[in-house]
Amino acid sequence: MLFCLLLLPVLSACSSMPNKQKIPIANTEHTLYFIYREWHTSIMLDAATVSRYSQHLQAEAAGQQFVRIGWGDGDYFTGKSKSFGAATKALLASDYSALQVLTYAQSPFGQIPPDTRVAIAISDKGIRRLIRYLDKSFALDASGNIISLPSYATDTGHFYQSSGDYGLFSNCNTWSSRALQAAKLPVRSGLQLTAQSVFEQARFISNYQQSLGLIEQGSLATAE
Repeated sequence: MLFCLLLLPVLSACSSMPNKQKIPIANTEHTLYFIYREWHTSIMLDAATVSRYSQHLQAEAAGQQFVRIGWGDGDYFTGKSKSFGAATKALLASDYSALQVLTYAQSPFGQIPPDTRVAIAISDKGIRRLIRYLDKSFALDASGNIISLPSYATDTGHFYQSSGDYGLFSNCNTWSSRALQAAKLPVRSGLQLTAQSVFEQARFISNYQQSLGLIEQGSLATAE
């Protein structure tokens, strides 16, 4: 996170937007929400779709409207340690990574500021690939079960050990950009070290799809 702060002006200046010709515009019956909060990004999907296609998130999705997933360093992300030393260790010598799963039984859009989220239309193939990517992000025990981790703060959902390695060049935002790539979206994943660099690409795709009528104008501000 500290590293992202230092690189933000440079990466923002060097960023380029996705190729419009590669943005999905046909058979886009599913919607994902890409969320940007401070130095972190996450993916939100409707729970029914998650329950239909996911191997590991069915219990989380049961009885919910939306499921939101993010990724980060195990100790820092779970709140076990939020010190400067923990943040530095996360970038240089992370012991393990973690997935955060937040669920919403009712509409979450009143809790998530409109300027921090975008809706993106994707195909059925895209949603299947995306959820497969999310499933593969879970670490499994010897019996093939996902591994729960403790949460050290309230109202932070559930945490699970992840199979990925967190580090200087593999943070929550590179993980999120690869999730978008898995959904067949033309975003860059290399050196996407800041939340802003990924969010700008996601917003560009969303705006282009809105201009074609694939996403209703203003739906992000009023979606319920």
